[in-house]
Amino acid sequence: MQNLTVRLEMVFWQVKAAASGSSEVRVIDVGSDHGYLALRCLEDGIAKNAVCTEIHEGPARKSQVALKGAGYSEVSEVHVTDGLIGVPLKNNDIVVIAGMGGLNIIDIISQAIKDNGTDVLKNVTFVLQPQKSNEIVRKYLAETGFAYIDETVCYDRDIFYNCMRVIYKGIPSVLTDEQACYGPLLINKFDNGDKEVSLYFEHLNKIFEIRKRSNPTVKSALEERKQNERK
Repeated sequence: MQNLTVRLEMVFWQVKAAASGSSEVRVIDVGSDHGYLALRCLEDGIAKNAVCTEIHEGPARKSQVALKGAGYSEVSEVHVTDGLIGVPLKNNDIVVIAGMGGLNIIDIISQAIKDNGTDVLKNVTFVLQPQKSNEIVRKYLAETGFAYIDETVCYDRDIFYNCMRVIYKGIPSVLTDEQACYGPLLINKFDNGDKEVSLYFEHLNKIFEIRKRSNPTVKSALEERKQNERK
């Protein structure tokens, strides 16, 4: 079985949760690097097919070699492309965009909406693991009409990571600055005593104390969080 880092294991479990109850799942791993996540999904039988996309030939070749070497060349594809360009989405797809900046994630999703329309998107799950700009990603998703299904955090090699699972509902909403910076579902988990989320919030509070000097959204979020924690 393909071993994954703690970060990718977290992403994998979000994919597994999204695939629960469906036998016709296709996993699309955008920026797949070595193809490890797609390979694990095929090995575990949670995906019937897998697609890996990479913007550069080298990483795409690594994914192709890994999938072929494991005997999955017949049920997998590897594309050298930017994001999801040239990969039409289908019902029951699970799109994974992990390990890249939040603005890149927004660009990829925005382009996917233009290329596929919104009808197909209502039957697609997105698993997103931004490396930065979480507040911008969350606000974009809410304003664009996505709904949050779950969000988890992990600690891997001295770094905290978070992973969101969202679906398109077509109903725009507005997040407070606190929800955007901390995550609406993570706030609920914190309130319910989740220890990992509590450690993550301690970490965010320290970072936001520095960032608030130049970022009014972060400043507002930190003030909201402090007020709510005192209640």
